[in-house]
Amino acid sequence: MTSAPAPHRPAGLDALLDHITAHLDPEQPPAADWVADVRTALAFNAAEADTALATLRDVLLDDAPRTPEQALAAAYVLLAAHTRDLAALAQQHADDYRAEHGVTRGTRGLITGMRSVRRMLDEHAVRLDGRAQR
Repeated sequence: MTSAPAPHRPAGLDALLDHITAHLDPEQPPAADWVADVRTALAFNAAEADTALATLRDVLLDDAPRTPEQALAAAYVLLAAHTRDLAALAQQHADDYRAEHGVTRGTRGLITGMRSVRRMLDEHAVRLDGRAQR
């Protein structure tokens, strides 16, 4: 009985595997609390015109390994920050409109509506933050 021939590797495969292995980072465990890191990045980027977008940029450029749960929690934190930015825009619009047109019977509904939108966005941001903590 003859034995089956040993599997043959294509020429250069070992060199390719060695090259890839040499360029891989050693495995690192995911950061213990990435949500805290994202919140710190938000605070760092607070002076930016769009804090959430600047922080998203930083998070996407961070190449540390993360678990899917950590990525989801970070997404909730970033969406909450963006929602707060939208709430601030709604409040600013209401304030600017009030300053320009005053409060009259005709403007009261618009101003009240914009403030209602701001409260709704603020509440949504709180819910998103809460989901990041789970």
